[in-house]
Amino acid sequence: MTQKGQITIPKKIRSFFNLMPSQKLIIQLEKEKNSIKIKPSQSFLDAAKKIKVRKKTNVLKAREAFEKNYGRI
Repeated sequence: MTQKGQITIPKKIRSFFNLMPSQKLIIQLEKEKNSIKIKPSQSFLDAAKKIKVRKKTNVLKAREAFEKNYGRI
């Protein structure tokens, strides 16, 4: 660990988990287990893919309704 508290993840581990430079990571501290978990954070688009839609929506009608109620941005 550096004087600034930064840590280096070894290249073998970065390669194994396909971690990229400047990629956002989630660090979870587990005091009871005296451990740290590090995992990649999901991008917004990756998280959005997991959202289940209950009914199909006509995108054009939804856009028209949005513009009618909220105006054009």
